[in-house]
Amino acid sequence: MGCHDVRPLLPARVEELSPLEARIRAEHVAGCPRCAAEAAAYNRLVYALAAMASLEAEPVDGTLERALAVLDRRRALMTDPRLAMFAAGSAGALVATLVVAHALRQRRRAPRDTGPIRGLMIPAPAFARAK
Repeated sequence: MGCHDVRPLLPARVEELSPLEARIRAEHVAGCPRCAAEAAAYNRLVYALAAMASLEAEPVDGTLERALAVLDRRRALMTDPRLAMFAAGSAGALVATLVVAHALRQRRRAPRDTGPIRGLMIPAPAFARAK
């Protein structure tokens, strides 16, 4: 098997592979330095993530208070009637733009038929009938 076939097996841990897949991967990695380096990188990543799982980090003092203050300022802005009117106007302009763009796109996609309209009977002039 080539690198292209083995590459999807490299990120998996040995326990996650079937015995056949594990054997194929091990045989290929033993003879391919590029895939061996990639498999080693995945192994280092697995060990690093396992080590990080046991770490606990304390937030910097005042983080919660700062976050709540920002939320309070934003909530105050959302209750301002001028902001609500601006938001409504912007939303209306956006909807109008989307409707116009959709109509233009539909118009461009519509087939150009220069022939007679189906179902519309237009009488032929008398000189056209008299042949």
